[in-house]
Amino acid sequence: MQLHQLKYFVAVVKTGSITKAAEQCFISQPSISQQLAKLEESIGRKLFSRVKGKLILTDPGHIFYEQACNILKNVEDAKRRVSDFDSSSGGSVNIGILPTLAPFILPTTLMALSKNFPEAIVTVREEISEALIAAAICGEIDILVEALPFDETCLNVEPLFSDTFYLAVNRNSPLAGMELVSLDTLGDMPFILLENIHCLTRQIEQYCFNERFMPKVVFQVSQLSTIKLLIELDYGVSILPAIAIDKDPGSCIRYINLDSKSEPPAREVVLAIRKDRYLSPAAKYFIAVMKEQYQKIC
Repeated sequence: MQLHQLKYFVAVVKTGSITKAAEQCFISQPSISQQLAKLEESIGRKLFSRVKGKLILTDPGHIFYEQACNILKNVEDAKRRVSDFDSSSGGSVNIGILPTLAPFILPTTLMALSKNFPEAIVTVREEISEALIAAAICGEIDILVEALPFDETCLNVEPLFSDTFYLAVNRNSPLAGMELVSLDTLGDMPFILLENIHCLTRQIEQYCFNERFMPKVVFQVSQLSTIKLLIELDYGVSILPAIAIDKDPGSCIRYINLDSKSEPPAREVVLAIRKDRYLSPAAKYFIAVMKEQYQKIC
């Protein structure tokens, strides 16, 4: 069994395709197929089965995938430990963060990191929740900035802050002068939300469900900045997290407290790190900055 075979195997599982895995690993498709066949031969078990043309992990394949991820992570950790030894660069730090958090959190934290470790190698992965959690568990990400709930089994999770939800309306809306509003008073008012792939949308929908309110969604977009633009153009209202609120007093958007029958409307933002993950000095510093900046507002 060779290390590169494990890399190819994990790549096929993650991409769901030999063709895509070959492209990702910069080798030919026949080569990756050949290496997978050798890997299965050395293990003595079939790792994949084909169902309607798709590659599906067998039961032994599931077991082997978890172990292969651990092996690759341990090898990467060993390389990074040696690379960081006696080095003042701070090493490398791989950050995973939700798109609904990145624009508001990364600028100040990355500036602080750059000032303290100007030679550190920093990578940022901005993606939906499910992909980031899988990457953190597989060891591809050092630090994950996420929102609960998710499966915390393989991760150490520390709370950062509670991100309260507000109703966002155009400043010319009849609602703009209100200090508190209940969802059941909004009737058929048009709502603007993110696409359903975002965990923030699912959290907002769950809150509406708990309040026994069904928003009339007329726009679903991919970025919070687009929601704000549409509100400024008076195309509808939305529910936005506190971290996204504009501090500019001249903003066209007004933010109103939500009167809740159930739990207070908010999402819990956390830091998540794989339990046995090696962290470089730069990664540890990034975590310290995050805690200093955000845990105090919990």
